[in-house]
Amino acid sequence: MPKIELHHLQFSYPEKSFNLAVENQVFADSMAAIVGQNGAGKSTIFKLLTGLLKATTGTIKVNGTELGELKPADRLKTIGITFQNPDDQLFNATVKREVEWSLSQISSDKAINSQRADQVLEKVGLTEKAEENPYDLSLSERKLLTVATVLAVDPAVYLFDEPMMSLDWPSKQMLTDIFHELSADGHQVITITHDMDWVAAEFSSVAVMEHGRIKFTGAPRELFGDRDLVQRVGLLPPKIMALTQMLGDPKTYLSPEDYQVKHQNM
Repeated sequence: MPKIELHHLQFSYPEKSFNLAVENQVFADSMAAIVGQNGAGKSTIFKLLTGLLKATTGTIKVNGTELGELKPADRLKTIGITFQNPDDQLFNATVKREVEWSLSQISSDKAINSQRADQVLEKVGLTEKAEENPYDLSLSERKLLTVATVLAVDPAVYLFDEPMMSLDWPSKQMLTDIFHELSADGHQVITITHDMDWVAAEFSSVAVMEHGRIKFTGAPRELFGDRDLVQRVGLLPPKIMALTQMLGDPKTYLSPEDYQVKHQNM
C-alpha cells in the first residue's frame, strides 16, 4: 500500500493571505478523505502532491522517495489527479483521444493505448461517446471522462477532487465501486469531498483541514463522535445522525445500515 508523508510543509500564495502549514502528516490508508470548508487548503494539498505547486519549505515523500526526485513519467505512474472542474483538464478533439493522450505520456505503443482507452471508457460507461467531442458531453460525463484518463494510466495513488459533484445516483454508485476496486488492488484513493454521508459510509480514514492546517486525522466514527470538533470546523454530521439526534439518540451512526446493525437485537 502506498504511503504519503508530508513533513514541515509550508506554502503561501503571493497574492493571498492564505498560508498552508503541515508539520507531519501521513496518508497510509487505502481510502482516505480530506474534508473542510472552502478555502481550508484541501485543493492546495493536492496541487502540492502532484507538483502543480511547489512548497516554500518541507518535503513530500511517496513510499520513502521525495516527490521532486521522480522523473515526469514516474510521477505520472505514482500520483494521478482529477480536478474539481473537469474542463481544466480536457482539451482533445474526441473522448477517446483524451484518454489516449494521457496514455501517450507513459507509453508510445498506439495499439495498446487504443485498447486500454476502450477498456477504461467501458469502465465508466462512456463507450458510446468515444468519438464525440468532450465538450459535447454533459458535466457529469466530463467528470467521468477525467476519471477514465487517470484510470488508464493506473497510478499507485489516485487523487480525486470532488469526484461526486454533478453525478447522478447510479454514477455515484459506479464510482464508489471503482474506488473500492482500486483499494482492493493495492492502490491508494484520496478524495476531497463535502459529502459527509459518503465519507462516513465508505472511507477508512478522514483528515479535517481548517485555515491551512490539518486539525484531525482518524476514523470517520471518531470524527463524527466528536460533536464539538464537527461543529467548530463547520461540518455536518451524516444525515442518519442528524435524524437520530432529533429523536434523542446521542450515539454515533455512520449510515442507515450502521444504525440497523446496532438496533437489530434490541
